[in-house]
Amino acid sequence: MAKVLILQNHPDFDAGSFAEELKSREIDFDYHKVFESGAPQPELLSGVKGLIILGGPLSFRVDQVEKNPKLLEQISFLRVALEAHQPMIAVSQGACLLAAAQGAWVEKAPKAVTGWTQGEIYSDYSRNSVIYSKVEEKRIPAFSYLDTFHGFPPKGYWYVYHPDCRYFSSGIHGNCYLFNFHPEVTEALLKTWVQKFPQDFGGEEAAQALLSGIDKKLDYSKDFSRKIIHAFASFLR
Repeated sequence: MAKVLILQNHPDFDAGSFAEELKSREIDFDYHKVFESGAPQPELLSGVKGLIILGGPLSFRVDQVEKNPKLLEQISFLRVALEAHQPMIAVSQGACLLAAAQGAWVEKAPKAVTGWTQGEIYSDYSRNSVIYSKVEEKRIPAFSYLDTFHGFPPKGYWYVYHPDCRYFSSGIHGNCYLFNFHPEVTEALLKTWVQKFPQDFGGEEAAQALLSGIDKKLDYSKDFSRKIIHAFASFLR
């Protein structure tokens, strides 16, 4: 059994630079394709050391889980994982699912937050975070791709603020990190999203513009992804 289980909610959204970092650290991982077979059984948790929960395009409606039995199964699975204090990384809509498992609300936002943006690190909690305490910048570049937001997880930690997404990054239990953006983004992932879902970014022209001058932004995302997996690896027992 692999040490890390990646819950993949859409075929075009893989773990990107997270997977690259896990490989470089020789940490075994497997994908579980939730979009095909639903959530894994809770018994599987006894054989893994950590979870990564991924997102999807704007059509992936995590604010309507009552209409999707597979998402309800996943929230139940994540609730068991939280009770077991499993280390977890959750990105974009995956973060909304993890927040819902902890009891937070999830709703469609007044407007989508898509494309390159910046988040402001909230120092009160972040100075004690194994990830954000290593980040020197007060504002971090991020690629966001969602139109569903979640409330503050009960007994959670608030790490990053965004004017259009208050809890841009938060935490649970000290070993679970929620990102309402995509630190795992790579050039290959971004090109796939732009090609397949241009309507999510305001049309073909706006979508293609996201590929312009991305080298420094992707370099930062890759370095940030490295910090995330470094911290995550310290939680794996």
